[in-house]
Amino acid sequence: MNLSMQLRLYRDYIANTGMVRFESPNSTVYAAGGCLLYRQQKAMTLLRHLDVAPQPTAIRPLRSLWVMEVNHPPLTDYLTELARRRSRGKIELIRRLGATLGMIHSLRHSGTGDIVDPDAKSVVRHLTTLVRKNQVLLSAKRKSLHPFAGLLGEVQHLWGSSGGAMVGNWHGFPPVRIWGSGLMIMDLSRANYSEPLLDLVHLQPREIGLEETTFFWEYFLQGYGATCELPAQGREKIEVLYKIKLLLALAQGQGVGQAQEEYSSQWWKQV
Repeated sequence: MNLSMQLRLYRDYIANTGMVRFESPNSTVYAAGGCLLYRQQKAMTLLRHLDVAPQPTAIRPLRSLWVMEVNHPPLTDYLTELARRRSRGKIELIRRLGATLGMIHSLRHSGTGDIVDPDAKSVVRHLTTLVRKNQVLLSAKRKSLHPFAGLLGEVQHLWGSSGGAMVGNWHGFPPVRIWGSGLMIMDLSRANYSEPLLDLVHLQPREIGLEETTFFWEYFLQGYGATCELPAQGREKIEVLYKIKLLLALAQGQGVGQAQEEYSSQWWKQV
């Protein structure tokens, strides 16, 4: 089926999801109806020298949508490969994933926000705004703020006035593929400049069948540390970010059980 026919067939789906990928072994077509492709293209351009994302090309209109076709080496599915490997092979892939995210987080900015048009807001200001907004929402639901009473103070104590790093902002597991000498991130449409540890907080190893999370995080952090230094007071920051994630879940009434389970795991104290 040609691209024009695929776009006509999936137009409504694309409108609902924001952006889709039509993948083949040596190329991928990205299709979107809005600004997501420009963020995808910008992130690819910024990561070009690291070989962790397909090389960006021009964006063009087609069938009332915007499309961008990119070429890349032959790719295989990360999750499928992880599932079929024995323990040593799993360790290698988990380390590679950590190293790949570390490379993405090595791209810094003096502020935070959208990578196409970032602003001067520091990470501490961004997190403070997030906490205050969701504390107000939680209070409006007449729910107790007691577990989060000292959260603003913890944020202001742990974070200075510096800017952020490029963050993929994936909710679940990164859309990653394997190529000859590394990994390739396929979707950067939510990328922004923010606190890089948020990517670790959003990463959910249980989604890919890794119930023993300490096993995952031990080797992930080995790989991560090879390409990007973990920040000072990293464990304390991770704990606060999980608290913020739980606050958001309670305030918005979504994913509360999962947020509570992740915070209760306390994996960051075991590695």
